[in-house]
Amino acid sequence: MKTKNLLIAVLVIALAAYFGANFSSKIAPTPTAPQTAYEHILQTGTVRCAYIVYTPYFIRDPNTGKMSGIFYDIMEEIGKNAGLKIEWTEEVGYDNIFAGLDAKRFDVFAGGLWPSSARAKSGSFTTPAFYSIITAWARADENRFQNLEGINDPATRITAIDGALEDIIARTDFPQAQKVSLPQMTPFGLNFQNIVDHKADITFAEPSVVNEFLKTHEGTLKQISPDKPLRIFGNSLVIGHGEDALKALMNEAMQEAVLSGAVDKILKKYEEKPGLFLRPIKPYQEAVGNVVP
Repeated sequence: MKTKNLLIAVLVIALAAYFGANFSSKIAPTPTAPQTAYEHILQTGTVRCAYIVYTPYFIRDPNTGKMSGIFYDIMEEIGKNAGLKIEWTEEVGYDNIFAGLDAKRFDVFAGGLWPSSARAKSGSFTTPAFYSIITAWARADENRFQNLEGINDPATRITAIDGALEDIIARTDFPQAQKVSLPQMTPFGLNFQNIVDHKADITFAEPSVVNEFLKTHEGTLKQISPDKPLRIFGNSLVIGHGEDALKALMNEAMQEAVLSGAVDKILKKYEEKPGLFLRPIKPYQEAVGNVVP
């Protein structure tokens, strides 16, 4: 009798184990939430950064691979202040910035980018480090364009890198003009070379980039309506949507670098002529003037 009871008990346990295992195997495991860029940074102590080579914002020596430039220095300053290692992960094109952030191939685009409402649909921009004025540039001997309105004509050829801001300005402000397209990751100076070589007539750029080209092509370009900027943009870091904690960290880090004078020192290092880069107004400047000694 005892043997029979023992066999029944063993059978019951075996059946329970079988059906329990079979039932649990049909229940899908609870998915693990994907790691945020901020969590990755805290876990590794490293910020993975992407960049675009665009002198003087970001410079990479083609022979040695050594990196420098305004945003290289700013990001290294941020890393030093925050106790984080900066890893320069990959060079990207303008159309790949947001896809790379979404895919978490890197945590921050740190080559400096001009915010716009169209771009803000795809990513978040931090507090600007400084500002840029964008104006129109043509050949020095070009006499067709007395003002900006004359650019919007089917006979005008605008040279632009696909996806870059001069491309966006061409499409939004001068839709009647022709576009001479250059592929992404093309050095910006080729826009100016197209104009000098009579392959195009106009492009849109900031003074620092024009100044770089004119070092070796003095007197080849002239500014159209210099008193009428086409755009004024802040130069920002870019992070992925939903990365609120990382955005807060980068905003604080950028403000720290600006208020400490580190950004101004970096800009002076690359500013070959006064006024190439517009500094942000510091929030305490007006108050300082009213302080009673």
